[in-house]
Amino acid sequence: MSSASKTPRPLGWLTTPLRLILGGLFIFAGVMKLRDPQSFAFSVMAFDLFPSHADHAAKLAAFAVPWTEVLAGALLVVGLWSRAAALVIALMLAAFIAGIASVLYRGLNVTCGCFGKFEVPCTGPIGTCHLVRNSIMLVAALLILWKGPGALTIDREPAKHR
Repeated sequence: MSSASKTPRPLGWLTTPLRLILGGLFIFAGVMKLRDPQSFAFSVMAFDLFPSHADHAAKLAAFAVPWTEVLAGALLVVGLWSRAAALVIALMLAAFIAGIASVLYRGLNVTCGCFGKFEVPCTGPIGTCHLVRNSIMLVAALLILWKGPGALTIDREPAKHR
């Protein structure tokens, strides 16, 4: 074994719990949206990101986002294609952050619909709390993307024989 393979990976121990928590949150968020798709569609449309003549794009987003959240979250939890799932989640979070920033900039009074009726710790209309919450999740996704899935995963690199 080379000395490079023996060096500890700082923060590497953190990726397993982050992967499980982030994956679980995304599964939960997706399931809550799928339980009440009409409410989530109204939330998407309230962000006013699509032109009025393109309501089909908002409807497509209301359908695709929850399924993407569930699939990417499940892949993270089981540890299959973890980096790809973390990348998808990071891209979604970046889009969510941009949408929230847009709502705040335009002064719209919009409720999130992110976790259905369970908006913890952020309650009420979209605010700074939503930006902070999504930014923390984005950091977690980027850490998983950078460091790898950690332990307890199907993706795990096999131990090298001496």
